[in-house]
Amino acid sequence: MATKSQGFLWQICLVLLFSAGVMSLDCNLLRHQQSKFNGYSLQLLQNMGGNFPLKCLEDKTAFQFPEKVLKPKFQQHAKMAIHEILQQLFGIFSRNLTQTGWERTKVGSFLNGLTLQTERLETCLPTKAGANILRLKKYFQRIQDFLNEKKYSTCAWEIVREEGQRSLGEAANWEQETI
Repeated sequence: MATKSQGFLWQICLVLLFSAGVMSLDCNLLRHQQSKFNGYSLQLLQNMGGNFPLKCLEDKTAFQFPEKVLKPKFQQHAKMAIHEILQQLFGIFSRNLTQTGWERTKVGSFLNGLTLQTERLETCLPTKAGANILRLKKYFQRIQDFLNEKKYSTCAWEIVREEGQRSLGEAANWEQETI
């Protein structure tokens, strides 16, 4: 009887070891996939609205992206920051787009890409959030406040789209550097 229990225990241990190996392999591969997805999303965001309208230059605002959030001591904190960037961009670009004139299919593709990236990244994140997330939330709140203040005008959206490109570009650059 003891040998059957020991055999069963060994099987459980082997399954757990194998699962841990597979999970870490997926997270290692995810970094490369995430870089591709961020580049793809950046391209979609650039193509959503075309060239930046010159009439909107007077509305430009410095939102001050917190670049330090992607230069933490631990890679896991940077992954959490990228996850937060993706979630915040999804939240901003999924509402009040009536004045943008952007094609709905392009916006939908962009949002679907963000959702896919976010879901894949969630599988490799630690459960505890870092202080950098608060900095990102404040940054994206400034963007949201700007949109509200400008009543979601076309120019406000173009400026936010440009800022979204910057934050996605920062995320993609970090991932390129770490691959």
